Amino acid sequence: MKTVVHSESGLQRATLTDQELAETSWDYCRIHALAVTDDEGPPEDLTPEEFQEQDDLDPTAPSALQLHLDLDYIVRRVESGPTRDVQFWVAPATLIFSSVWDIVGSLHSVCLPLELKNLRREPASRRGEPCWHLEGRDMDLRFQASRYTLYVRRPPRHGQRVLRMAERGGISFDPHPFA
Repeated sequence: MKTVVHSESGLQRATLTDQELAETSWDYCRIHALAVTDDEGPPEDLTPEEFQEQDDLDPTAPSALQLHLDLDYIVRRVESGPTRDVQFWVAPATLIFSSVWDIVGSLHSVCLPLELKNLRREPASRRGEPCWHLEGRDMDLRFQASRYTLYVRRPPRHGQRVLRMAERGGISFDPHPFA
């Protein structure tokens, strides 16, 4: 028997990983914000010798970069009646890629909302790490990352495919699921 965290929408898990990529739909997910973060670096109170030790980078070490996306995750599409009125079960979510490097691509417009149309894993790099391709309206990004985790931050709501800021709790990169 499968556990369902939100029975009305059919959401089975509030945390999804790259292991569930084949089961996860990304079509028309609105991206409200994205960020690339790093660790905080060495402490400021180091001596010059300690700083030199900390500053030696190992090119084979995993990247500390993370790519964060704040998006409206579409849990399920619902077509109702003969008029084919389409409604959605949508929840605010944080998508985080870990150990990110070699980000290339384009954001064609930062004036229009970004929408994710597809996320796919491409053949692994020479280092053996997965390569990822984020495709969407006015965006196309390719990068390497060890994995991703999607955190559904609030229970899904039934209605339009894009949530209002008040419904989603504003912009957030919070990595905590609601259940």
